[in-house]
Amino acid sequence: MVDVIYKVFVSSTYEDLREERSELQKALLKLKCLPVGMELFPSADDETWDFIAKQIDDSDYYMVIVAGRYGSEAPDGLSFTEKEYDYARKIGKRVIAFLHGNPSSIAASKIDLDERKRKKLTKFIEKIRKSPVNFFTGPHDLAANATLSFVALRESHPATGFVRADQTVDYKKYAELLEENRQLKEQLAAITAERVGDFPGAHEPISVMMTVNREGARENISIEDTLANVFVTVAENIIEGNTNEYQIGRSLTEIVFGPKVSGGSSKYIETGQIMRKLFGLRLIELELRTDRYGEQEQRHWMLTEHSKQQYGNLMDRYDKRGRP
Repeated sequence: MVDVIYKVFVSSTYEDLREERSELQKALLKLKCLPVGMELFPSADDETWDFIAKQIDDSDYYMVIVAGRYGSEAPDGLSFTEKEYDYARKIGKRVIAFLHGNPSSIAASKIDLDERKRKKLTKFIEKIRKSPVNFFTGPHDLAANATLSFVALRESHPATGFVRADQTVDYKKYAELLEENRQLKEQLAAITAERVGDFPGAHEPISVMMTVNREGARENISIEDTLANVFVTVAENIIEGNTNEYQIGRSLTEIVFGPKVSGGSSKYIETGQIMRKLFGLRLIELELRTDRYGEQEQRHWMLTEHSKQQYGNLMDRYDKRGRP
């Protein structure tokens, strides 16, 4: 007797859910399914959408996994994960959805820092929850829940599937190829990260102007530091949610002088020149927001995708040699 093979399209963001996708694919292979997804099209863009849609058309079932990231966006503003989900629903595919059951436990490196993307993610999750959903908290938990959910769906709504008349599918070999593909992607990512150099002028000294208020008088002084150290401090403030100019300026000032300044004087780093420098290097984006009373607009600093990579590169070396 020839077993029916089911093709399952697995949709999710990639970098933050590598382990979860790997465990889910292994579970599906044990159920004699062929999982397909972004491993076939790692550089998703609008030109690949027809190919993606064809893969969903040809699949028997559709699975979506959502955690802390919205994902890369197509020109229409939707992430490819949301586009895939909408399309699967539109053509009537049987959908199994998995949402992270404890979002507060997700590592900071695996969540969106961009407020705009966080809002889009929230709306996407709300859309998914209009239908029955499953929850997971880790790779093995996801694999176990997916196995139970898929078996139940396959029994209640059996799909057509397919068989190969000329040969049987070597599931073990397919699993080995998927694992090899995953390892090669990780090696390529590591090599790419090593090749990415620090941004221009990162380790050159920068003159930071200070405003000093001493007994009613104001004067400007210059403090020497590297732009890399200034950027790391700015990035850590943004990650912690301190994004307006006053908060960032105060943090930089405390690092240079300490939280208290003796002699009845106060010092404050002028952030304007730093802002222009980091903005010109694509290390920050600027966003105007009203205060909590909805009255006064304040300028907030946001990290770019480029700056997140630069921060990671710098911190990897700081971890090895100690923060300067």
